[in-house]
Amino acid sequence: MEHDKIELVLVFTKNTGLRKAQTVLDKLGVKYREGMDSSKGKIYFYNTGPKFILTFETDKERNELENKYQDLKEIHEIYTPDWTIQKD
Repeated sequence: MEHDKIELVLVFTKNTGLRKAQTVLDKLGVKYREGMDSSKGKIYFYNTGPKFILTFETDKERNELENKYQDLKEIHEIYTPDWTIQKD
């Protein structure tokens, strides 16, 4: 499966609720949907909070988001998904 979209996976900390996560994403003004790639495995899935796939029209938009999120304590990690890895 080939993906030509510009995407990032945003993972919230374990204690962040779904509504809070969606509020943070709405404030960031990004296009998102729930989910993640499967490259991290089950342990990572259960030890972190809500996960979202963010979609961007341009690299500039992606880079702006990567700069904005660093000050948000609710965010555990942002990474580029690897759709070729199938774990668990």
